[in-house]
Amino acid sequence: MRLFLFFSIFIFIWGCSTVEVTKEVIKATSSVKKTVEEILPKNEIQNAEKEEELIKAKEIIEDEQKKQKSIIQNQQRLAEINFIGNTEDQINLKMGKPELTRSDDPIYMFRYDSESCRLFIFFNNGAEKKRVEYFEIRNDLGTLLNSKQSLEQCYREFKLIN
Repeated sequence: MRLFLFFSIFIFIWGCSTVEVTKEVIKATSSVKKTVEEILPKNEIQNAEKEEELIKAKEIIEDEQKKQKSIIQNQQRLAEINFIGNTEDQINLKMGKPELTRSDDPIYMFRYDSESCRLFIFFNNGAEKKRVEYFEIRNDLGTLLNSKQSLEQCYREFKLIN
């Protein structure tokens, strides 16, 4: 009987301590839950802000690309000397040896430098006979030239016109 009483008291005490531990675990769980709920909305807000910034930056880049494309089209329209369709040998005869050649598949590029201009000529590297696909003229700061006077000045510097 004593043994039964002893085990009953032991189980009762052990059961009470389990209840206390369970209460503490529940408190800790609810505390962690609150903390996580507080952090998640902050992260969602930050992610939304980052997405908005990325969208704005993407729009700015797209606008700049459109502007540069129109400048280049204007540049090629105003060009007195059109390089498009010329072969690599023809370009070398007209311009001489380029200051820089670069091959990034599928592009092969020549760069010619003058005092205040940079002429970039692009070829299709995959073709058997390389022909000019695209060209652009920039100033020494890297800005695309878009006026006829500045283009003519560059042509004079490259000794393509008098």
